Amino acid sequence: MMMKSVVSVFAVFVATVAAETHVVNLVNNCGQGTAVFEVAGGQQFTGASNTINGPVSGGLAWIKGAFGCGDADAVNCGDVEFTLINPDTDPSNTQNAINYSLQQNGGQTHTFKYNMAFTANGCSLTPNNPGTCTGPTQDVCPGAFVGTDATDGTVFQCSAADVGLTITFC
Repeated sequence: MMMKSVVSVFAVFVATVAAETHVVNLVNNCGQGTAVFEVAGGQQFTGASNTINGPVSGGLAWIKGAFGCGDADAVNCGDVEFTLINPDTDPSNTQNAINYSLQQNGGQTHTFKYNMAFTANGCSLTPNNPGTCTGPTQDVCPGAFVGTDATDGTVFQCSAADVGLTITFC
């Protein structure tokens, strides 16, 4: 009986250690609106620090309720798009990926309205950390997807477990 209890405690400990967790920090220096991010399926998160247990797919972050931005999908405003996933979660998708979007296609209009910056916490991005997006072109919004070409930007990636993200607006 004692051995069974020890095995049970060990199994719970291993399961706890192996759990996937990502922290997304939102910083709103704009003086208006609410920093928000939405994940695949439409669930929205606000607040300075948000812990997600499990992978984050299809994340979009923007300022909601100001600058003419929509309440869902970052419509009418630029956004930071991201996927946070541990390398061993899905063999077909082993990369954390982050990018700026000022895309104008598929009914999704994303237009520059405010400065945006992101930092991956827990890994080094490849090809680099792009710096702050300060305008509507790739010259001043490093790696941004702009216009109607869905392939003209850069997705900044890294492969590490439990990567977090800090996104700063304005």
